[in-house]
Amino acid sequence: MAKNDAQVQEDTAVKGKGQVGADLASEASDESAKKRPIKWLLIAVLLIVSVSAAGAYFMLSADDKDEDIAAEVVEPQAIYFALTPKFKTNYQVDGRPRLFQIGMTLVTREQDVIDALMIHGPSIKSRLVILLSGQQAENLQTPEGRELLRAECLSAVQEIMNKEVGKPGIEKVLFTDFVMQ
Repeated sequence: MAKNDAQVQEDTAVKGKGQVGADLASEASDESAKKRPIKWLLIAVLLIVSVSAAGAYFMLSADDKDEDIAAEVVEPQAIYFALTPKFKTNYQVDGRPRLFQIGMTLVTREQDVIDALMIHGPSIKSRLVILLSGQQAENLQTPEGRELLRAECLSAVQEIMNKEVGKPGIEKVLFTDFVMQ
């Protein structure tokens, strides 16, 4: 019986060790079961953050492309059209005849306006000669008077272009030469 008791004690010890092993295994599986949802939650959070970052990057880079496209749509270069020959008209100072000469250049950004200027040039020049010959010497001697004359010339040219072509077309009139004798 001693053997039996020894065997029983040994079996109990083995069972005890087995029980401890089983308890450890069940605790480990419980911990891994607890860690699994946390692990999947972390993976899901990392995935969401990655997708959000990638989306933000692509959206911001798309905005840059839109800005590049907008930057590429620039205003066309100015085209200068010199009215030749220079305008020469008479004016009176103290009853004596005088002469002044003005060189003019018209500024536009459209080639079709240049083509129209070539066709309607005689009408424009005629109108400008009439405008220039009616000027007073006192007005032409000041910068303000010259600026006013330039604005009147621009208005006259735009009026003719509007009538002939349907749009003003001319942005500026530049005086490239201005001589009073």
